[in-house]
Amino acid sequence: MIDTVLVIDESDNTLGSFFQSCQNDLYAFFNLTGVNPTLINSNRLNDLSIKVTTEPLEKFIFGAYSHGDKNCLVKAQLPYISTALNNSFFKNSFFYTFSCSSGYELGSNLIENGCLTFIGYNQVISIWSTYIKPFVECANYGLIRFYDGEDTYSIVEQMKVKYTNEIDSIYSSDFLIASILRENRDALVIHGENININNIK
Repeated sequence: MIDTVLVIDESDNTLGSFFQSCQNDLYAFFNLTGVNPTLINSNRLNDLSIKVTTEPLEKFIFGAYSHGDKNCLVKAQLPYISTALNNSFFKNSFFYTFSCSSGYELGSNLIENGCLTFIGYNQVISIWSTYIKPFVECANYGLIRFYDGEDTYSIVEQMKVKYTNEIDSIYSSDFLIASILRENRDALVIHGENININNIK
């Protein structure tokens, strides 16, 4: 069995409903494939929960859907993962996050401290709440493809193609939403090794 830790800040005042939609979409996939993640949701999301959950794991997949900044992931502006707080907790992990800016500094710092691969975003990213489906699908696409056996370098390219397809499909009818998707696509980054799910087993 592959250990999976999933962080969802579903109670966030601005993006909680989006993060919850991402969880629902992932769980539809997990239910079909037998993945049984350990869920850390808003009511217990803090650095202690991260420590207690990750410490016993030798190898694992970590997915986080929350706010972020250049050197941290946050809940209510309080870091629960950061370069100064707990960057050594993710050794031998594949780390994916849909969060603002964390690919700028946090991602490379986690790699320096033993994380195998980090995929995230190095700029501020956004969603459009009245047209949420393509944003959820793009946010989850890479993590799902990893479970399907794709390697991480190809995942990033496939994510960019997914974003581009969504951009092309909506560009003529709603340029603003297409531009938000494009900004998200262009902020996508990867740090670390090219791995696949067999490296986590």
